[in-house]
Amino acid sequence: MKTDSIIYYVSLSPAFNCDSVSLFESFSKENSQLLQQALIENHREIACQTQAISPAVFSFDIRDKDFVPYDFFNINITSFFGDTCVKQNYIKSLAEKFSNKFSNNLIIFSNSIGISSNDISKAFNLLAMEDEAIVIGKSFSSRIAFIGFNSYNKELFMDIDWENLNYDSLLLKVNKHENFIHVMNNFMLIENLNDFKQLYAELSKKESLSYCSQQMHEKFTHLFIEYKELLK
Repeated sequence: MKTDSIIYYVSLSPAFNCDSVSLFESFSKENSQLLQQALIENHREIACQTQAISPAVFSFDIRDKDFVPYDFFNINITSFFGDTCVKQNYIKSLAEKFSNKFSNNLIIFSNSIGISSNDISKAFNLLAMEDEAIVIGKSFSSRIAFIGFNSYNKELFMDIDWENLNYDSLLLKVNKHENFIHVMNNFMLIENLNDFKQLYAELSKKESLSYCSQQMHEKFTHLFIEYKELLK
């Protein structure tokens, strides 16, 4: 029997194994890792806030398996590990493992930010319908911060280009299938230096406290200070 909702926080590359972490543009290896981990930790804080709404699964690359801190998971946060080198199979395996137990599913990519607990509630409300529905979280740069669905469609999942989560290309894929499509806007995906600059600008706004606590602000501020010349 299906219950209501579940959130998947999905890493598309290693984040905890220092030997496997990819370099972020102009960053050192250490700071590339710090940035990825700060984004994931920020999601974990939101996951703890939304425990009353849904359980959460944090999905990591298999190379991170022995490196994720032991206290990262709790009673309402579980783990999944897979091979992110083949992202289509990685995402499909994740969805197939859990989606048959839940009515509404929300995949949030771990390099995103700007998604508050209220945004998550809104996304689930949009999915709470009898007809098949998709909700898309669109970033400022027309990338994909999250995807939600209320019916797992294997054909659609195999059709999506998980290597290149561009809004326009995703919309073309989704439109080939019979779904109600809802779009939520103005999130961030931190993939390059321009995104990092926008993160700096957005976190300077008071409204950012709805999705990034003061403690997390301080972690990002460390990186902003480290790379202040790049922010000009």
